[in-house]
Amino acid sequence: MISIVIFSGESYIRVWREDFGYDGPKNELDDLEKRIDSKKMKVINKAIQTMINATEKCDFSNETETGKRIARSVLSGFKNCVVPIFNSFESDYLKFFDNWVNSSRKCDYIDEYKQLNVHGIANNEEIKWLIYPKCREENTHVTLGVGRNIHAERKLKKHQPDTKFYAVDPMIKENYDLVTNQLNGSFFAFALANETKPQTFFVLLDDGKKRRFYAPRRVPTLDVAFFFEKILILKRIDTMFIDIEGGENYFLDYFKKGGRFDQIGLTICQFNFEFHNGRGASHEDKIHELFRQTIQDERYIFMRASHHTRGFWKIYFLNIENKECVKKFIG
Repeated sequence: MISIVIFSGESYIRVWREDFGYDGPKNELDDLEKRIDSKKMKVINKAIQTMINATEKCDFSNETETGKRIARSVLSGFKNCVVPIFNSFESDYLKFFDNWVNSSRKCDYIDEYKQLNVHGIANNEEIKWLIYPKCREENTHVTLGVGRNIHAERKLKKHQPDTKFYAVDPMIKENYDLVTNQLNGSFFAFALANETKPQTFFVLLDDGKKRRFYAPRRVPTLDVAFFFEKILILKRIDTMFIDIEGGENYFLDYFKKGGRFDQIGLTICQFNFEFHNGRGASHEDKIHELFRQTIQDERYIFMRASHHTRGFWKIYFLNIENKECVKKFIG
C-alpha cells in the first residue's frame, strides 16, 4: 500500500510495510478495535463498578509486597518479549514506526500482563486502555486534545465519579461545553508546546455542514512544563489521554528520567498516547528515541499498540516505578 503525505508544502512517498503479522489469542476486548459489542460492554462495566465500589481508601505510607512483585514480574515480561522486538529495528526509526503495531502485538498477551487487569473504554472510534485503581481517593485525569469527543472520559467519570478532569484544546467550539458541562471539568483553550507563543498546529474544524476535517491553523501555545507546574499545580496524574495531531513532538523527551516532568516533580501513572507520521523525518526519529529511552529507564512499560487510521497509531504506557502508582493501580 502506498501513502502520500503532504506536510509544509513538501510531499514524500512511503511504502507501508507490514512485515510482521499476529494470529495469537484474543482477549474479550480485542475485537472492540473494530466493533463495539454493547451487551459485552454492559457485563464488563458492571464488573468494573463492583470492583471499584469495594476498594478501600488509599494509604501510601507503605508499599505492598504484592504490588512490588507484580511490577517486577511485568518488567521482566516486558524485557523478554518487547525489548528484543524493539532492538530488531536497530536505528531504523521509519521501519519501527511503520511496523511497531503488528510486530509487538503478540506481547500484549504474555502471562505476566494478565496480573495487571488492563481494561478498555470505548470511544466512538477507538479504545483507550487503563487500569482502574485498587484503592479509593480523588482521581486526576488530564486530556490533551479534546477533539470534540469525550466518550471515553464520560465512561471514566461514570466508573470514577470522584475524578477531577482537566482538558486542553486550542479550539473552544464544542470542546468547552463538553468538558465543563458534561465532565464538570476545567477547560484550557490553547495548545501545549515547548514555549509560549503562537504556533501552527493541526486542529479539528468543520465546514458548517457537519463535515469535520483537520487543517493547520495558527493558535496560541503554552509551555508544557509551565502549564503543569504553575497552572494545574499537580504532582501526580492518574490517567492521561494525549492526542494532539503531531504536537507531541515538542515534549517527547519530557517523559524520560531527568526530563522536564521530573524537574517539576510531576508523576504520571498511566497514559494513552497517539503518534502521527508525516511531521518530517525528525518527528519519527524522536518517537523512536522516546521508546528507546523508556526501555533504558525502566520506569514505564508500553503495550496495546493499535492503528487508528493508516499512519496513526496509539499505545498505552504504565508507570511501574513510582510507589504511589504501583500501589494504586498494580496492587
